[in-house]
Amino acid sequence: MSRLSLRGVTWLLLLACLAPAGCEGQRKVPEDETRLTKLARLYGRSQSKFKGPPPSVKELEQYARSLSPDELRGVGLESSDLDQIFVSARDNEPFVYRKPAKNAMPGPTGEVVFYEKTGKNGKRFVAYLTTKVEELDEARFKQLVPDAP
Repeated sequence: MSRLSLRGVTWLLLLACLAPAGCEGQRKVPEDETRLTKLARLYGRSQSKFKGPPPSVKELEQYARSLSPDELRGVGLESSDLDQIFVSARDNEPFVYRKPAKNAMPGPTGEVVFYEKTGKNGKRFVAYLTTKVEELDEARFKQLVPDAP
C-alpha cells in the first residue's frame, strides 16, 4: 500500500471513531427546561408592556396571545406553544409564578420567577430572572424558594 493511501485510510478510521463519540456528548434537553426557557424569555419581553413584572400568569398568558407570530418567534415561541408552555411536562401542573420583589437584583442567576410545582424524583426545574433554567434538588430548591409549599 502506498504511503498516501495508508495516510488516507488512517484519517478515515480516525474520523469514523471520533464522529460517534462527538454525537454522544450532546445532551438531550428536557422538555421542561425548554418550556421554562421560553417562558422566561416571554416574561422578560412582557416587562416593557407591564412596566415591570407581569401581575399574574393569567395576564402574562393574555399578553402572549396578543403577540404576532413574528413577535412570538422573537422569544423562541410559536403560537402552537402557548397551550403547553405554562404547564410542566413532568408533573402536568402549571408552573408556579413568583413575582419578584421590587428591588430584585439580577445576579449570576437572579431570583427564581418560575418553578415546577411538584417536579419529579425529588427535583424541580426553576427559571431565574436572567432566563437561566436549572434542575434543583429539594434542599437547594428550599434555599432559593423558602416560601414554596
